[in-house]
Amino acid sequence: MKNYENANDDFAETIAQAVCHLRSEDFEEAYSLITEAMQIDPDAPQPHNLLGIWFALKGNGDKARRHYRAAYSLDPTFGPACKNLETISSVSDDSKLRSFDYGDEASEIPNIRHTHRYGA
Repeated sequence: MKNYENANDDFAETIAQAVCHLRSEDFEEAYSLITEAMQIDPDAPQPHNLLGIWFALKGNGDKARRHYRAAYSLDPTFGPACKNLETISSVSDDSKLRSFDYGDEASEIPNIRHTHRYGA
């Protein structure tokens, strides 16, 4: 049980750090943290959502859409990916897109007690 808790704690901390770096537009560190989170939990939607934001901030709307869709396919109930996909699909000029759902609300951050993958 302890290893699962550590993995979940590492994942949550990595996601939180990636969000901070994305918000401060430290793209290199954000990318590194996002890919680290993908390695910790390859089935989680959060890293793909953040990678979608990363690509959107870099001006690549097509790749952003792909990652939002990947996040959605991993978990159709993950609201941030749904919101970001809807937003990027409705904005005609990707360079004007600056409103993102990072998924950093308390209810969207993984918690060991609520994540079936890591046990109860």
